[in-house]
Amino acid sequence: MLFAFALIAAACGNDDDDAAPAAPDPTAAPTEAPAPEATEAPAPAEEEAPSEMTVPDNPDNGVTSDSIKVGWMGDLTGPTASSQSFNSHGSEAYFECANRDGGTLGRMFEYLPEDDQFNADNAAINFTKLTEDDKVLALVGLGGSHISTQLQPDIETLNLPVIGPPQTIDIQLEGDQYFNNLAHYGDQADLAAGHIGATVGGIENAVVMGISLEVPSGTEFAAYVEQSVERQGGTYVNTLYVAPGATEVTAQMVELQSAIDDQGVNYVTLHGSPGAGLVVMQGMADVGITDVPIIGIHGIAANSIWTEGPPEVSDETFGIHSFLTANNNIAASALMEECASLAGYGGEHLNLNFAHGFLNGYVFHQAVERAAETGELSREGLTEALKGSFDTMGITCPIDWSAFPHHSQCGAAFSLDATSGGMVAANPFAFYADNFDGEYGIEIG
Repeated sequence: MLFAFALIAAACGNDDDDAAPAAPDPTAAPTEAPAPEATEAPAPAEEEAPSEMTVPDNPDNGVTSDSIKVGWMGDLTGPTASSQSFNSHGSEAYFECANRDGGTLGRMFEYLPEDDQFNADNAAINFTKLTEDDKVLALVGLGGSHISTQLQPDIETLNLPVIGPPQTIDIQLEGDQYFNNLAHYGDQADLAAGHIGATVGGIENAVVMGISLEVPSGTEFAAYVEQSVERQGGTYVNTLYVAPGATEVTAQMVELQSAIDDQGVNYVTLHGSPGAGLVVMQGMADVGITDVPIIGIHGIAANSIWTEGPPEVSDETFGIHSFLTANNNIAASALMEECASLAGYGGEHLNLNFAHGFLNGYVFHQAVERAAETGELSREGLTEALKGSFDTMGITCPIDWSAFPHHSQCGAAFSLDATSGGMVAANPFAFYADNFDGEYGIEIG
């Protein structure tokens, strides 16, 4: 059974039959049953309390006699750790609280994060360890578009569910195993174009230049931005690429300044991790480019962009994301803060990627119990169990993966709320709903 504290009715939950059920509060005083009416008939035999649902061991799929193994792959110490590490911490915090409250199915969650430092070779080794040695039931994160692209065939062959990867590129809409709860790059580009148009008095007035990390998702996001801006009547000039781990962007700033002077660029779209974003923003400040606003992907929607970045640039910066942090009025707020502290990550409940990872753990928990209703727990069964709707405790829009492809059409433009220290959306998710057209695939040219 889902541990009771997690089953708070979600602020943006739904009433679908397969949504997570509400549970009684175990701290409440028991209600005294009314005395039975007098009768001459013998009292019926007292029924035994139903036993806790359980499943047999399945060690080849990560289900042992005392644990359920779940993996995470991503960058904990490399060039994008400034973003991905929070995803891992959020999932770890969720499982810490779940285990404190008894785990599920008579077992504890065994969380197994692996650090690839944003390196595809390291990721291949880690994937083999998690799937062949540890034999995890699923992944609650798989960071790096170059890594998810490389591992796609193996993920399909193993029927391995991947919940909530921190990027959503086209290939992750093709595979049956990816369950995306972060807005796709095509949707983020559409939302960016809408935000730009509202800022400059109409998209027809926009002259946009993109800056992206030199990875597959950077190229894809830039292409989607070009498509979105030009379809709506704006101008897209060019994309400048930054190597992962770069510490300066002098050459890119020369090109950006030239495009501003010669072509009238008045907006920048930014793809990358918080670390890469800070390098670009500092580069802009260093050469005096402080009046060109920025709209970035979810990696830019990070607290550090505003707490560590040059204020003359960050004041006009927004990042797109699909989740809400604990400073917002959502059902999960107190729980995220409590679990972050329990896991040793106090304060991270105010980070959007932490919220993403936390939700991934919660969804995995719900899906495990749903799959167990069939009498067994396996990768294949978990994949089927994920094809439905899930409670989100208000962290994101209602999830329903019964349709294919499994993706999210939820997002907003975020910045930092200095008062709470957490992230806030410029407008509610519903405000941006019309920017999600459900169309994917690059059709430029």
